[in-house]
Amino acid sequence: MSALRAPAAVPVEVRVATGGGARRVFRLSTSVGEDGLRLRRAAPFEVGRPVDVRFALPAGEALALRAEVLPVQDGEGDDEDELEGAGGRELAFLAPPAEARAAIAGYVRARLSLPE
Repeated sequence: MSALRAPAAVPVEVRVATGGGARRVFRLSTSVGEDGLRLRRAAPFEVGRPVDVRFALPAGEALALRAEVLPVQDGEGDDEDELEGAGGRELAFLAPPAEARAAIAGYVRARLSLPE
């Protein structure tokens, strides 16, 4: 993931459909950008798995998006990843709607004090 990111410590619900229904976990994010978000702690879902994420930007706009669990890049893992299954900290958004991209881009620009 290479898009511009801004710090964002917001609660994120990560939900995945399973054969017996749905499984969900709650995590705190560390950053968000138009391409996805990073979680402080790994979510226990397999790399490549599509998930549903729900979170609210610090400005208050609630978003519900599809994402894919990405692998932890070399040097980015930690002891907690080994306990929870490395790979569940990066979530890449899958075809986010234009309104969601615009809301996230607006947050990133404002948070990083970038010109419009």
